[in-house]
Amino acid sequence: MKNSFSSTKAFEPAAQKSSGQANSILLCALALALGGCVPLDEAALPKAAASQALEAPYTKLDPGYKTSESLHFIVKAYSSETTQRYGALCEEDYQRIMRDLGIYSFVPSRPYNIVIYRDAPEYHLKTLQPDWSGGITYGNAILIYESDGSAGILAHEMTHLVFNEFMGLSAPGEVRWLNEGVAVYEQTRADYRSKAFYDEKISNDISLNPIPFSQLMNLVPQGQKDAAVERWYAEAAGVAAFMLRQGGSLSFSYFLNRIKDGRSLDEAVAASFGGLWKGMKDVERTWLLEIKR
Repeated sequence: MKNSFSSTKAFEPAAQKSSGQANSILLCALALALGGCVPLDEAALPKAAASQALEAPYTKLDPGYKTSESLHFIVKAYSSETTQRYGALCEEDYQRIMRDLGIYSFVPSRPYNIVIYRDAPEYHLKTLQPDWSGGITYGNAILIYESDGSAGILAHEMTHLVFNEFMGLSAPGEVRWLNEGVAVYEQTRADYRSKAFYDEKISNDISLNPIPFSQLMNLVPQGQKDAAVERWYAEAAGVAAFMLRQGGSLSFSYFLNRIKDGRSLDEAVAASFGGLWKGMKDVERTWLLEIKR
């Protein structure tokens, strides 16, 4: 699997934004972390040895940082309390993702690295990420900073790590809508602010003017400052949540495995959900009925 390098967006609540600042940079107490992960060119990035956990090309934490290890994670931060707290949160997220996606037999090939910077200024200085970024992943590492939205960002990016490795994706864009959909779904499970934002987006926007599935699945959004991108993420999450809720985790795991084996989306749907849907057109039809109630 090739290393993917992506950054997660954070933006302010609408009440604090001007029309010219539709997607500004800070995580606030009422803000939501939009899991907008845009793969970057990795041609110049160093590759780690296959036997070692991969880490991003970043400036490390200052000397004196602490490290703790759990069953699936190596966590680095400036205090033992922080490493232990995030280690427990990571394991909680990991177990929930396994249950939700029904992939209990999945075992990561190596521990995931979690690096936690002290605050936004240190994170942006040492990762060279743009101001809107609230977290970054590379290979099997997640880099974030402590904030009100870090729990949601962590769950979102962890879902990508698990999804990409489980599916064996050489290019995460192959099933981008599904990848981002389940990541945003897990984000909303970890952060009530994210859930409130996306629920409102579905109710007051997507339900009135849904994106046709043909566009949702085939047009990958670009950029981080476009309202259309926010709509795409919201609908992808809504569809993924609907399929999980209606079909159940076991059937969803069959669905993922059949896609992994090379079946088309329509074939995977028809073979995985016990006759509930014959293909993605059926999923679209029943999902539209639900959101328009």
